[in-house]
Amino acid sequence: MPLAVIGHAIVSADGKIASADGTIPPELHNAADWQRFQRHLDQAAIVVLGRVGHENFPNPGRRRLVVTTSVADLQPDPAGTNATLWNPGSLSFDSALTALNITRGTVAIAGVFDLFLDRYTGFDLAENHALLIRDGLPCFGHGHPRLALADAGLAPNGWETLDPHGPVTLTRWTRP
Repeated sequence: MPLAVIGHAIVSADGKIASADGTIPPELHNAADWQRFQRHLDQAAIVVLGRVGHENFPNPGRRRLVVTTSVADLQPDPAGTNATLWNPGSLSFDSALTALNITRGTVAIAGVFDLFLDRYTGFDLAENHALLIRDGLPCFGHGHPRLALADAGLAPNGWETLDPHGPVTLTRWTRP
């Protein structure tokens, strides 16, 4: 299987992933989405996320590539986790994957979503349609995730209801 780059996010109806202070409101958490998300992360060759996400949600069982400017280019996490710290300003994504010997499987993107807009082969976008986080942190820097993904050349390829009581839906976006 060639390398797939798949993004994963749950957002509010207005496209936010967190409150203004960076915390995830409990109303955004959804059990059905969380279980699906965890299964996908467990199957990935590596999970890419930001430093804050790595620190707030430790998981030494999964191989991680942590985006940070605190290293020159690429180095093992000194905390001894199953993670490698990566500075994308100094080393390309392809070079980082080559150094980590990742040539097949899925790279799961679980944060720093803008960094991979031109690389996604797919994006799983879960949306809580009953929640607004007006001053929150957006999933993407320019507009609602649906607009950002469409602008990047991805298209919706089916959707499902994860939780009718949320209501929470999941749309799979793919690159045609």
